Amino acid sequence: MDDDLCAKCEEKPGDVRCSCGERFCEYCFSKKHLPRNQTHKRGGSKKTETKWNRIKGVVSNIASSFSPASHFQRDETTKWFGLHVSSPPGRKDRIATLVETTRFSNLLEESLHFDKRSPRRQYPSICSFVGDTGAGKSTLIRSLIFDSEQALDFDPLDAPVPGAQTGSSAIRSTTGEVNLYLDPTTFGTVAPMFYADCEGLLGTEPLAAEHQTEWARYGQRYLIESKDGKPVDRRTAVKTIYPRFLYIFSDVICYVTRNHRAWAESALRLLNWSKVGVQNTINQHALPALIIVLNGPSLENEEWLGDDHEVVTDAFFQAIEKEISETTEFRELAQKHGDKTMRQLFSRSFSSVYVHYIPLEGYGPLGTSLEIINQTNRLAKRVRRDAERVQAQRAESWTRFDTTQMSQVVHYAFAHLASGSSEPFDFGQCRRQISVPDTTEGHFSEFLGMSLKNGMEARFDDTAAVIATSLLRNSLSANKDGT
Repeated sequence: MDDDLCAKCEEKPGDVRCSCGERFCEYCFSKKHLPRNQTHKRGGSKKTETKWNRIKGVVSNIASSFSPASHFQRDETTKWFGLHVSSPPGRKDRIATLVETTRFSNLLEESLHFDKRSPRRQYPSICSFVGDTGAGKSTLIRSLIFDSEQALDFDPLDAPVPGAQTGSSAIRSTTGEVNLYLDPTTFGTVAPMFYADCEGLLGTEPLAAEHQTEWARYGQRYLIESKDGKPVDRRTAVKTIYPRFLYIFSDVICYVTRNHRAWAESALRLLNWSKVGVQNTINQHALPALIIVLNGPSLENEEWLGDDHEVVTDAFFQAIEKEISETTEFRELAQKHGDKTMRQLFSRSFSSVYVHYIPLEGYGPLGTSLEIINQTNRLAKRVRRDAERVQAQRAESWTRFDTTQMSQVVHYAFAHLASGSSEPFDFGQCRRQISVPDTTEGHFSEFLGMSLKNGMEARFDDTAAVIATSLLRNSLSANKDGT
């Protein structure tokens, strides 16, 4: 029998795939097969399977290619920043630098001029993907990119190289350093979103490193100062430098994991990761939103695909709640701040926590391309909602940066991180450096902040006198001009 024909009537095309693996025409599936097999479910159609194959890289032969060099070399243009270690000729020591490419600034400029309707003032938003090596971060970002209806407007459209599924490459990290990709849905709008794909935690040297050797030659280099005398290596950068930067600038952080049995370990790793950012940032005001993506675990739970979007989040916190009293690391973190629950502990670092479930491809009735793509759609909507909420909080606290301001702040942050300074990155000071007040209230606010810093009681009377004098002179001048 032709595999493309309905398994029942053997006449019409088998456009509907059942969870049992067979294909049927719509009539036979709905009227004959399902009534007799009520536990079966509608699986992926040819349309969803074609889309999922494109996401996995099957269509372009990325995932199974024996020569991935060309794919990684093209992806090298998406490199945003990362550690670069070199050994100058004739010297035994190694020089570590933090390299910032023009990727971010180029994307910001392209978004401003994407089309005639693109706003001249835009507020970029960053969603960072972090997590274990092999958890599927790159494929997940590909899902968000290619699932957009606007994806067809871009040719070519940059997307991460998906991780290998078989062979020796399957046990190695895929992405090296931090790459940046545009979101087709929001590109050219007032709030363009960008996806940051971060090198996996605790992984081996990435496969990309073998093929991406030119990116560091053309970027801005910041010499990394090591305060303790220890050399800065790839693992140090992944654990300390990258988290500090991504935590500072991300509106949404997606932590991707496959292991539902190690939720307690994931929670501890997340809190330690975010602690690096929290302890090294002040005047941030708006905390990033956290989305934990349980991506393709070896379990099925149909309830997690329902309309109650908080059911997985509740299951996560129920599973780890006892850790706050039974595990030393959690107990010490909780006692430091007086927290009683795991939700309170997470609220120190994140404005919200949401756990999202994506089924494992081919695993049981739920592992169909249809369910995977549906869950990816839900994730995309959640990311945008959380980003909009955090952006609104930033606007209220004057820490929402437009394109020009963001470029400057990012530059300051890279220089600060590379300096090895123990001082936290100060959003407030950075804002004052890049902004010129355009209202009377703004001028007064800046003057008061500078005058009363580190000595409010001693300087209050003198500061008040200066402001009063200024107001009086301004009033007299206005009266004089009016006569």
